[in-house]
Amino acid sequence: MDFRNTREYRYWLFYLVVFTLPMYTRLNNILLALFICTELFELFLNRKPLDLRRFLFNGWPVLCFFCLSILAAFRSIDLQSLKYLENHWSLLLVPIVMLNGSQEYYLRRRQAFLMLLWGSLVTLFICNINFVLEGYDQGFTMKDWLDLDNFGHVFTAVADTHPTYLGLFVFTSTLFLVQDQKFPKALKVLILVFLLLGLLQLTNTIAFLLFTLFLLYVVIYSMKRQNQKSAVSVIGLLVCVVVFIFYGRSFMDGRLFFVDTILDEKRVQRWEVSYEIFRENPLIGVGYAQIESVRNEKYMQGDYVLAAENELNAHNQFLEYLSINGAIGGFVYAIAMAFLFLLSIERKDHLFTFVIFAFILANFTESMMVRIKGIEYFAIFMSLFLCSRKNFMKTHTNSKQSFENQRNG
Repeated sequence: MDFRNTREYRYWLFYLVVFTLPMYTRLNNILLALFICTELFELFLNRKPLDLRRFLFNGWPVLCFFCLSILAAFRSIDLQSLKYLENHWSLLLVPIVMLNGSQEYYLRRRQAFLMLLWGSLVTLFICNINFVLEGYDQGFTMKDWLDLDNFGHVFTAVADTHPTYLGLFVFTSTLFLVQDQKFPKALKVLILVFLLLGLLQLTNTIAFLLFTLFLLYVVIYSMKRQNQKSAVSVIGLLVCVVVFIFYGRSFMDGRLFFVDTILDEKRVQRWEVSYEIFRENPLIGVGYAQIESVRNEKYMQGDYVLAAENELNAHNQFLEYLSINGAIGGFVYAIAMAFLFLLSIERKDHLFTFVIFAFILANFTESMMVRIKGIEYFAIFMSLFLCSRKNFMKTHTNSKQSFENQRNG
């Protein structure tokens, strides 16, 4: 990296944003704001126009979620409604800066995944060191450390992160590391062992399904022919869906990741609460302003006291959009996710096929796009996916043709 090049400073800000994504939320938010402001200033300084048509065409799977946020926030003409968009601006601004420089970000795709990998490793290291030190003071033994029931919010609190999102980042990092060819093999094995141990520390009964996905990815990546990879990908993912449905009831009432506050109440019954809110407000939902009060009222009616006291969300992203944005939100969510997943298969981008599938799977039992970490992860990595080689080659060809025309004319 040439640090004398001012453009590289912008990309290092981007790397730092991804690196801190698994940890310290406030630090990550500050870096994200600096990164976006720097990129927007660069656009303004260079008077580089935003190709709106191309941006909307390529970026709609991310941008549409910001539109849903606007729909949920502004149910009345009130400037206070802007506060509901606080966590959602990355769904608009990240695609603007990344897709406007899709060529540069496509070339830095590996570095982005590397930063997420290193960030996840550092976060796991911080959490484990803190857990061991605190456990030593409290008389914990190695047996207690290996007892997964000890892990949860307490485990990740020291890094100011949430086990749900850290588990997703660890799994994404694992998928990347498996297919990366530049890592020394011995180091790769050591890191994979540490990541998989971390995944077991963060996940509960869903872990076996994540491991199934992981093993499936290893098999697919070892194949040489693209048509074989695509066929095994589709078949394997269908098998995972069947396994999820067949065994689903046994862990649907639990959480995808550990949470300490809802051990006594069932997930499926709380899903019914969110679905009931949708039935009462079928078109556009209740919006951000009312969702907590309406949901807590129904929790109390159903005697879900812990859920009401902790103001728990739907813990299912599809139902979250149905209750907040109504049928419009559910439709947009389903179409956008299906489009991204199928597009990854069509492009034979097997890394993102599994990244997107894991994100969709996590959304079955979590509302991943409620907290800023989940929103930011989706905005960054889906924008990175949409900065495809196809778009890059098209841009490169157009630039080359323009240069030739100028030279000849």
